[in-house]
Amino acid sequence: MPKMSDLAKWMIDHPSAIREIMTLVAEFEKHPEKWPRKLIYLAGGWPQDSPPEVLRTKLMEVVNDDDLWKKGARYSPTIGFPDIREAVANYELVIWGRKITAQNIVFGLGSSEQIGAIFLALLNPGDEVILTSPGYLNYKRQLDLEMKLNAKAKCWKIISEDGIFEPKIDDLSNLVTDKTKLIIITSPGNPDGQVWDDDTVNALLDFAEDKQIYILFDLAYRAFIFEETYKPKYLSKTPGEWDIWSCTLSKELRIPGWRASYLIIPENLLRALDTIEQARTLAPVSILQLALTKLFSEDAALSELKAFYEEGARKYAAIANKTVSLLKEIPLLNVLEPKGGFYVFFDVSRYDKDSKKVWRELINEYQVALAPGIDFNGFEGWLRLSFAPVVETPEVLVEGLNRMREYFQSKRI
Repeated sequence: MPKMSDLAKWMIDHPSAIREIMTLVAEFEKHPEKWPRKLIYLAGGWPQDSPPEVLRTKLMEVVNDDDLWKKGARYSPTIGFPDIREAVANYELVIWGRKITAQNIVFGLGSSEQIGAIFLALLNPGDEVILTSPGYLNYKRQLDLEMKLNAKAKCWKIISEDGIFEPKIDDLSNLVTDKTKLIIITSPGNPDGQVWDDDTVNALLDFAEDKQIYILFDLAYRAFIFEETYKPKYLSKTPGEWDIWSCTLSKELRIPGWRASYLIIPENLLRALDTIEQARTLAPVSILQLALTKLFSEDAALSELKAFYEEGARKYAAIANKTVSLLKEIPLLNVLEPKGGFYVFFDVSRYDKDSKKVWRELINEYQVALAPGIDFNGFEGWLRLSFAPVVETPEVLVEGLNRMREYFQSKRI
């Protein structure tokens, strides 16, 4: 038996819920003959449609330029080339209306990696982080890893007992102690698909400033807000002293495999993150930075990108609406209608309060893979359905929902 650290042993003994789902999916793909029907995968949180063609064009311009091709094979500065940071500032202004400078930007290797760096920059052993419930499941796991199990996560419940999205600052206040250093918010939400409104976010920002607690806003799904009326003003907010904005390009540019992201931060955190990342990652991917610099700097390219985002939001809104409509045809489900993102979150507790049990029965008996609510910071009795895997194959969604209807009908007999 190879020797390993206590932390590694703990991580192995407490595997990621997503890894459990992916292990089952891999088994289905390897031995499809074991099950009566083809697996319908409605669990993954990554886009299946292609990246924008203008990005391919800019990447090929880099590849075909001898000097840029060579530069793209070399290390960049740890927080990104100066040009990409300037280009990101331009992208934020033109596409999102946010006025920032390069001194507010740290370019990196994906939001998961950069959020880990934030933990290391802000937290000491014994400190507390407040997560939402429901909320993205990987924050807690990252916190455990980066802080070696020496930080505490607390959960702020943001969906009421009757299934209404209503984050309350009073509930948050009851969780805060002198050890609380960070609050993490995702908008649109994962798994809930809700967009936090400006009044709530402004109250949250005031609260954080008063308590001197950082807020990390994860904007992974900002390009997938379905209606113009849902779009909040804080997407264009200039960062203050206590707010940090995580902007992954995995979703909006459809490039999760390329690992590209940036943080918008108060300038006083720049040196800390630069120093930490020198030891963790050394540098982000150079050739991608060069392509994105072209994409984010040129007016014509940004116009194409804006059109791509607008069409994408319409496309994802259509599949979201179809998903909600089909789910509502199943009796006794309470469906939380999404305003953005990739997911529909729905309450199955009138059938069974054990979301893990329902999840297992759906995948084993009906070959439909979802994600159980219990894994999203302990939100029991709910399931998450991702329509991202079927955004271009709606007939697969219909088949999946038909199987789910069969399953829930069998539970009523």
